[in-house]
Amino acid sequence: MKKAILKILSVVSVILCLVSVILSRHKADLYSVLYPQNVTIESTDTIRSVELNKGDSFVFGKIYGEEIIWKVIADGENFLVWSENAICFRPFDEKSSDWQTSDLREWLNSEDGFLSEENFTSTEMIKENKEADKMFLLSKNQLQKFSESERAKAPTVSAVANDGSDRLIIRKNCWYWTSSPIQTNSSSVTTVTNAGGFYKTLSTDTVVGVCPAFYLCDNTVTVCGGNGTKEKPYVLLSGGESR
Repeated sequence: MKKAILKILSVVSVILCLVSVILSRHKADLYSVLYPQNVTIESTDTIRSVELNKGDSFVFGKIYGEEIIWKVIADGENFLVWSENAICFRPFDEKSSDWQTSDLREWLNSEDGFLSEENFTSTEMIKENKEADKMFLLSKNQLQKFSESERAKAPTVSAVANDGSDRLIIRKNCWYWTSSPIQTNSSSVTTVTNAGGFYKTLSTDTVVGVCPAFYLCDNTVTVCGGNGTKEKPYVLLSGGESR
């Protein structure tokens, strides 16, 4: 009897492993069904000039072939823009928590990385920050100005599809990097949790999201679609991604 039970448990264990492997290959499909993002990106024949203001969303660039949606989170002298979603999953750095020397900073600002021609046909609308970066991560201090619900970020479906792991944990929101190190641990970085709180994560973690930010050179753009909401972001005609 005991041997029969052990045999059954063994078979069940194998079946569960096989199911997990199969489902992990289709987790992006599962994610899109469980958490539909309901975004409409459409070009029209109507072309107009728009001044982007705080709270407006627009499409600019692509990654994994999927359009990136950005939101203006600060206006005034400098218009600060932040990605609406975690656009991908990447480690922060292989050795340390220092943003200045990190692999992630290099990738975000490299024409062989995130700023490749495959992702952006033009980067003219991006204004470099004081550190001469076009793209950067927000710090913990900057993010503390937002509520937990505002900080919580969902990944794009393409980010889930390309996370490079066999994990089958599917949640609406994900953890993502800030640019702030943990002062007491040179190998850990402050991250935002799926609930919007703060915690620490080893810089080598491969399944932490990336939510880049940048400054606009000019908030006046020409659009050919959308109304500036997250659900129907502006589609840029010029001053950004040509369509």
